[in-house]
Amino acid sequence: MRSGGYFKVALISSFIFALLCSPIVIGTPGLGVALAAVEQPPGPESPSNGQSVNDPYESSNRKVFDFNDSVYFHVLKPVAVFYAYCLPLDFRTGLKNGFHNLVFPARVVNCLLQGKVDKAGIEIVRFVINSTTGLVGFIDIAQANFKLAGYDADFGQTLALWGVGSGPYLVIPLLGPSNERDFLGFGVDSVMDPLFWLPIDWWVSFTAQTGKFINRTSLEIGQYEDLKKASLDPYVAVRDGYMQYREHFISK
Repeated sequence: MRSGGYFKVALISSFIFALLCSPIVIGTPGLGVALAAVEQPPGPESPSNGQSVNDPYESSNRKVFDFNDSVYFHVLKPVAVFYAYCLPLDFRTGLKNGFHNLVFPARVVNCLLQGKVDKAGIEIVRFVINSTTGLVGFIDIAQANFKLAGYDADFGQTLALWGVGSGPYLVIPLLGPSNERDFLGFGVDSVMDPLFWLPIDWWVSFTAQTGKFINRTSLEIGQYEDLKKASLDPYVAVRDGYMQYREHFISK
């Protein structure tokens, strides 16, 4: 294949792979962390902080939400359950650590763009420690032995700190809850994933990103189910939980 054709395939494939490994896919850690971060019980039924919800596309959002819900229960969850049955918890946790260690460039860049130079430095030190003594990040030695806690930072947060408004609430097919600002930020962060730039065949990247996505989901099975059981309206619960999470995350 000519280089131009290869580049187009790689670009399109990388975008698809990035969608598969989004942190805000329904049923994955994004939602669980969102609810825990604001110390709310599952299924908040009122707008975040008493403010009106910017959800002008609710009708179409609900349709996409129902689609994502069906994909989760009929495709994603069965695969993740089988995956969890095949691999022990410690191994899957190690894989999660390794994938997290790999995408440190996005965290470093966003910390710098936010003026958090000290946190960017800690992320670099963590990467060096975990990539050498931590079996390429499989074990979080920086946290366990040196008490160096990591920092999460994304471009959606960076845009918010620069004064960019969130825009309307969106539910993206397969991705789940988001908004205009965070969706744009997600695209920028995806380009900073090292797997986007590695000179490897597209199917290798696809396998790695799919494994990353399934592995993470296997560690969070049950969160979305608990949310639905505790909610009169799961759509509202997911929407408000996501909005509260992002407000908390941006204010850190």
